Amino acid sequence: MSSASAKYSLEGAETNIIVNPSGITHVEESVSYAFDGDYINIHRELKALPRGSIRNVKGHCSDKACKLRVESIPEGYRLIGKLPDPTPEKLTLFLFYDYYGAVKFHRDVSEFSYKLWGAEWEKPLESFKGNVMLPVKNESEIRYWTHPVAYTQEVNIENNVISLRTGEIPSTQWYEVRAVFPRIAFSGFDSVKVNDAGELEKILTTEYVYQQKNLILNSLYRKTFLFVLLVLAFPLIIYYIYGREQKIDYEVISETEVPDNSKPAVVNAIVMGRMGIPTIDGFTATVMDLVNRGYISLRNLKPEEIGSLYTPESDLYHNPESDLYHNPESDLYYNPESDSSHTPESGSRDFIVELLNNEIYSEAEGSLSELEDFEKDVLYLLKIHAPERKISWKKLEKELQSGKSFYQFLTSWNKKVQAYTAFDNYFQFTGNVYMYWFARTILIASIVYYILISGFFPTKAFPLASKINVMTSLIGIFGFVIIRCSGMFIKIFGHWTPEGSLYYKQCDNFKKYLTDLSALKEHSPESIEVWDSYLVYAISLGIAKELLQNMSLIVPSEQLRESRFYPISSSYSRSERSCGNASSSSCSGDINRGYDLEEDNIEEDNIDGGSE
Repeated sequence: MSSASAKYSLEGAETNIIVNPSGITHVEESVSYAFDGDYINIHRELKALPRGSIRNVKGHCSDKACKLRVESIPEGYRLIGKLPDPTPEKLTLFLFYDYYGAVKFHRDVSEFSYKLWGAEWEKPLESFKGNVMLPVKNESEIRYWTHPVAYTQEVNIENNVISLRTGEIPSTQWYEVRAVFPRIAFSGFDSVKVNDAGELEKILTTEYVYQQKNLILNSLYRKTFLFVLLVLAFPLIIYYIYGREQKIDYEVISETEVPDNSKPAVVNAIVMGRMGIPTIDGFTATVMDLVNRGYISLRNLKPEEIGSLYTPESDLYHNPESDLYHNPESDLYYNPESDSSHTPESGSRDFIVELLNNEIYSEAEGSLSELEDFEKDVLYLLKIHAPERKISWKKLEKELQSGKSFYQFLTSWNKKVQAYTAFDNYFQFTGNVYMYWFARTILIASIVYYILISGFFPTKAFPLASKINVMTSLIGIFGFVIIRCSGMFIKIFGHWTPEGSLYYKQCDNFKKYLTDLSALKEHSPESIEVWDSYLVYAISLGIAKELLQNMSLIVPSEQLRESRFYPISSSYSRSERSCGNASSSSCSGDINRGYDLEEDNIEEDNIDGGSE
């Protein structure tokens, strides 16, 4: 017993054993304690094995530091030493007793087996020394073994005394010695074990098997350690072979247009998406692209429409039924707390999404045949939610987020965009495929290996097995992490093809151009149509807010009114005018609050993806 803050350690122990010719074993033990804090007492239990007994128990503490009391218990004795106050920093407990039954008498040999250190200790032992004197004259007549052999640092025999020394013995771990020697006459005590059968060959076989297992385990330990190094080196090898980017001849600093006149959804899938799967910005950019191409239009709400079409708030994370909120495994999951730019408290404006005519949805219409399948799907989706050919943006947003149908639509829509993008032409996944299957292989192998090691090599008898199990567990965890987080390592173990690298850098430079106010002023588009096209791509690249801010500073108000996206950009224009001569930094807050589409309606559903 001790105070809550008290601690102790076991600095060392020593056991000296004398086996007399009648088979009675005299034991002298010493255990050295080191205390940190106040203790009330120490105790030690001596328990005999079945058909064994302990007698003549005596003991004392070093320097008479404790008063020792011996109590009988069913299995043997309990020794309790009351400690003085204050508790000494160091103390050694000495015990003396006779053990009956440690020697087994067989027809051909006598066998001595004794646990020099028991598994009942809750603290590790720093070191152990022991001597065992057997009742023979010639050391050549003695064969001996220690278990577990992994703890034995030194063992030798001189005359009839076995001397041994160990390193640290972990808590709850035992250590024993076993010896066979010529049969001796027994005293006739009931506790002495007599066996008329020959046991020498059986004992030798058992110890041979144990030694062979240790040899095998040592070999497995070395191989497992080497395999751990291979597991750690394999990702580096894969990265070196398949993950390094190829150099291309491209020195352009700025781009004023996207490469190959790509679809906004494609730009989003390649630059911002994951494995060619677009983010929600790709869907929104496709809607706005249809606006820019004249399939649908945007306008401000009329006064009479505000009551029937306007929905004041439709934040995704306020909808408890939405799959986008409840499914963190989904590519469409959004956590509003992780988006520092989200401002639900802003007084954002609504606008009308208007379908130009119903006939546009007929397959016979030539204009519709110009669209890709994923673009047609967006038109069909809008038609379903706007039976009267018009709907407010916020009402549309709320309807899309209020059930599973939009989640299912996006899943199907993403696959169509991914197929159209042909992402394999832009990115090489060979390294990712190798890493994935390597991770699956080592995960399965580590589970099987762990089970086999634990089954064939119990850790109590083979402590080295526990180290192998630790390494095996780490291998399994490594494999699981690689599999579970495979999406995070795509650009580490894979690389852009030359075509993909060029495409990505061109888009990245175009993105930098759209957010660089000085570059836009120097190379400003002449027509509002180009600005509208820029805005569509800015949405797909996740920088619509920045571009609208730049447009409000560059594009004249008269020209801005001609934009197809005037209901969106007008709020930025008003915010800029209201700033007067104030610095741009002081106006940024007003500008951010003036624009709601990118903050509340686009970024809110952003899926896992990003650019380098």
